[in-house]
Amino acid sequence: MRKLLGCFIAFGFLCSVTLAQNVEAGRQSGAAGQKQGEPAGQGDTVRGQVPGQTQQGQAAQGINQSQQGFQQAQAGQQGQFAQRQGSQQAQGQGARSDQEIAACVYLEGHNEVEIAKLGEQKAQSEDVRQFAQQMVRDHSPGVQQMQQKAGGLVSDNSQQRGGQAGQNSEGGLDWVSIKKQIGQQCLTSTRQELSQKSGAEFDQCFMGQQIAAHMKVVDELKVLRNYASQELQQSLDKELQTAQHHLQVAKQIEKQLKGSPSERVSRRPDSNK
Repeated sequence: MRKLLGCFIAFGFLCSVTLAQNVEAGRQSGAAGQKQGEPAGQGDTVRGQVPGQTQQGQAAQGINQSQQGFQQAQAGQQGQFAQRQGSQQAQGQGARSDQEIAACVYLEGHNEVEIAKLGEQKAQSEDVRQFAQQMVRDHSPGVQQMQQKAGGLVSDNSQQRGGQAGQNSEGGLDWVSIKKQIGQQCLTSTRQELSQKSGAEFDQCFMGQQIAAHMKVVDELKVLRNYASQELQQSLDKELQTAQHHLQVAKQIEKQLKGSPSERVSRRPDSNK
């Protein structure tokens, strides 16, 4: 009985060992089969490589580079267009500035000619009359030139460009139109003041006004030329030289008038006669 029990125990032990060996062998075989049967992309995916997708990635990269090149070319064209547009706008603004500067110079010269014509009529001194004639003769060509450069800015209907006098189309102030109104007001006031004078008194007042007017013009031309184009600067420099020469002559004549006795001496009535 004991021998029979010992045989059963030995047989059970052998079966257990055999079963364990078979299970382990089955595990190894299954792992090997799984490794052999796994898709080709999985092993490479673990290593960071994706066979089959490499060509697609290169194609996508080429498309991205092409798009970037197209965008850069488009940006370059837009930059060139913006540069040309900016250049055209700058040229347009420069032309507009020259027109406005020419309009201001024209208005000053126009008033000078009108006052000089009054001096030709009322001057008593021959020197004063000749000076007034010189003003008309020297300033008239420059006035015409500046009128042409100013274009419609100095036309009779220039004040209505913005719908109302002194305003532009955007609703802001039209400084050229305002400058014109100021010039007209100054011309009216100067005429009224000088018209009340006569003889030597007129000559002295006229020459004093000419000195002040030419000082003002000289200063304005010095400032305006800084904002003018090179072409307009040449014209303004010529006007500046003329105005400076007239100022010197006016001071000389005014000094002579002060040093010489008046040709019209006012006398009190002699009560003894």
